[in-house]
Amino acid sequence: MDSEEVMVEMKETGKSPDSQPGQAVPLSVVSGLRIILIGEREAGKSAVGNAILGSEVFDAVGVRTREAVKRQREVAERQVTVVDTPGWEWFPSRGSSLGVRREIVRGVSLCQPGPHAVLLVVPLSFSFTKRERQAAEEHVELLGERAWGHTVVLFTVKGGRLKDATLEEEVEESEELQGLVELCGGRYHALYGRSRKGHDAVAELLEKLDNMVAKNRGELLSSEEVLEEAREKEEEEERRHQEEDREREEDLRRAKEALRELEMEEEKEEVQEEGGKATEESTRQQRGRRRYTDEKLDTGVESSSADPTSAPPHLTWSDLRAIRDQRCKTQ
Repeated sequence: MDSEEVMVEMKETGKSPDSQPGQAVPLSVVSGLRIILIGEREAGKSAVGNAILGSEVFDAVGVRTREAVKRQREVAERQVTVVDTPGWEWFPSRGSSLGVRREIVRGVSLCQPGPHAVLLVVPLSFSFTKRERQAAEEHVELLGERAWGHTVVLFTVKGGRLKDATLEEEVEESEELQGLVELCGGRYHALYGRSRKGHDAVAELLEKLDNMVAKNRGELLSSEEVLEEAREKEEEEERRHQEEDREREEDLRRAKEALRELEMEEEKEEVQEEGGKATEESTRQQRGRRRYTDEKLDTGVESSSADPTSAPPHLTWSDLRAIRDQRCKTQ
């Protein structure tokens, strides 16, 4: 989506009391606004940031954001801070990378003492699946359980995407989109690739966010709390990984021991089997030698020209000498 064409059109759901434009907003709230953008890769986060601040302060379309970046400008006579963050993969093999999660958390620390609002940027270029919803929820919750009370779903819509349906119909017809919006208290907006006449898109967006902040009584997502909770979660995850590694190593050790025992048993059986075969063969040979010797002794006849080497192969030279000696005695 071209950031030069980005305009924001507010779409009210009628489900949340903080969605009424014109609601009185405390002066302390409107004096400054801090926003953090999160979403999957190529969702259009940088384009949204450029539209809010009214300048090309973030990377152009097609340039991947690799770390959290803060930009701020004066918008409608007040200071607005926007933090852009790296996007998670569309189809991660095992969740989002550790680097992306850390950068999202670090992004909170860039807008001290904490952001007023989280814009969860969701593209409507494709159907929104259960897997994408789960990924979105996991990344919002990196900022703590309270983050949902500060989050607004911002749909990025290319021209013509909703030609046959309104945004409300698109959300209502998708169980996954509806579930995600409900987690945000029914708050959602649409960002179109083409501007619409008669609408100050950024002013409407900021008014919507101000209303949400007013409902939250000006409370922020404390950077300190988010960082502390993220640190505890990371330490817990590291302990879990270490425990899993220890269990895998122990399983591997036991498997190796079992394999060695099995190999030793097999070797023992082979030795016993070979020993039994050898004993059986030796007994058979001894019996054969005795029968041959007995036959020769009984006949007392042995050709003088007999060649000992022509004897059956199972006789030894000792056997042959014994037969020879016995024959000599009988002559």
